[in-house]
Amino acid sequence: MQLWHYGLGFSLALGAGVGGGCAAGGRNNVTGTGGATTGPSGSGNAGSGGVMFTTGITGSGGTTGSAGGDAGAPDGFGACSKFSAEAKQAPAAMLIVLDRSASMSLLNKWGTAQLAIVQAIDEDVFDTMSLGMSVFPSGYVGAPDCLCPGGGPTCFGVLPMGVACGYPTLPQVPIQPAGTSKSAAPMGVRHDLYSWLTGHSPEVADQSDASPIYDSLKDAYAVLKTVNIAKRLVVLITDGGGSCTSVSGDPARLGKAISDGMCQDWESPLAMNALISAAATDAQAPIDTFVVGVPGSNSHGGMQGAYATAPYSMLLALSTYAVSGSPTTVDPTCDKGATFTQGAADPAHPCHIDLSNGASFSSGALAKTIANIRGSALGCVYDLPPAPMGETIDKSQVNVVVTINGMDYTVPKRKDPSDMCLTSPCWDYDAQGKVDLIGITCSTVSTAATAKVEVYVGCATILK
Repeated sequence: MQLWHYGLGFSLALGAGVGGGCAAGGRNNVTGTGGATTGPSGSGNAGSGGVMFTTGITGSGGTTGSAGGDAGAPDGFGACSKFSAEAKQAPAAMLIVLDRSASMSLLNKWGTAQLAIVQAIDEDVFDTMSLGMSVFPSGYVGAPDCLCPGGGPTCFGVLPMGVACGYPTLPQVPIQPAGTSKSAAPMGVRHDLYSWLTGHSPEVADQSDASPIYDSLKDAYAVLKTVNIAKRLVVLITDGGGSCTSVSGDPARLGKAISDGMCQDWESPLAMNALISAAATDAQAPIDTFVVGVPGSNSHGGMQGAYATAPYSMLLALSTYAVSGSPTTVDPTCDKGATFTQGAADPAHPCHIDLSNGASFSSGALAKTIANIRGSALGCVYDLPPAPMGETIDKSQVNVVVTINGMDYTVPKRKDPSDMCLTSPCWDYDAQGKVDLIGITCSTVSTAATAKVEVYVGCATILK
């Protein structure tokens, strides 16, 4: 028997015999000092290791079984497996839509975002994705009369160019496959992201703190829809509400815009939700939108430094955007049913990723958030690798090995389809016959700094 140990106060013994003349020897998934593993044709001795499926996986290793074992492959699979290969998720494209309005210069928000984005995308889990970045505002337009009566040449006394309501029709960093080249490489999309971020700063000359979020998202969606890929996602990182409605020229949006007593300029969250929801439910090219609020995004009107903020609960607005953008991935305990009205209070538990509290905002926290978004968006469904020439895949002889932060673990296949594997790891086939990591296995793999999923074919499947 193998003894799998889980970090929630209990242990579970699993039968671990494998066919084809080999046994599953000791690994990082084994605990105890003298347990034995027995298969139909051989046995192996368990080492002193353990799996801790709480917020992550830990283990101290194990020794390969003495009969049927193979030091070159996990759990003795080398003696019976026909082949093994890394399992891959369906290709996906992530477009980061980043706020560089003037208020992003406060509290080192811009510098933190710079570091976090590069830190996140340099992780190996992004190697199989396509990446790009669209940053707003990207230029100036003539100021509306409500801000500069008559469109005078000295708007605010210092802005002859108008207000920073320009938005990028195309991403400043075009969407490209990431590959294995990291940000320090001489070329590649990670290098391009790093170069753009280090070469730019917030639009501090714009005293209006213009934030054309609506138009930036609209064009980001248009670009993503042209990408022929299995999964599309937008990550919006912002410190507040969208403005620039008064210069949009869109009668529908102008009719919903909200005034702070000076200008009918603040974007209505109702219009934003309609835009985001339409992208998520597009029948031909659906796009999931994830929302990250950095310090300043918990405003209720009034001033943020020298800059005005939207006259409503920004936490509520961003929370509803997150639900509209990706309803199946928000925290199930959040205030998912909250709807926006201008005078409504903050949600008790926002559904977006709320980093507005300065104590919770750091480059590490934001980088982890971006990596976690990738895991949430893609889920944990992996294609079975193609069989080599002359080989076939017998689905009763498939085993799944995950590597978490450099350590390997064999995950058993569940016997009971109703088992959600919330406290003990498992996998199963989905309706399309793909490998689906379930429950705590998925959450651990998708939030790990580095993770790899491998499939071994030829040894009888280890069952939970």
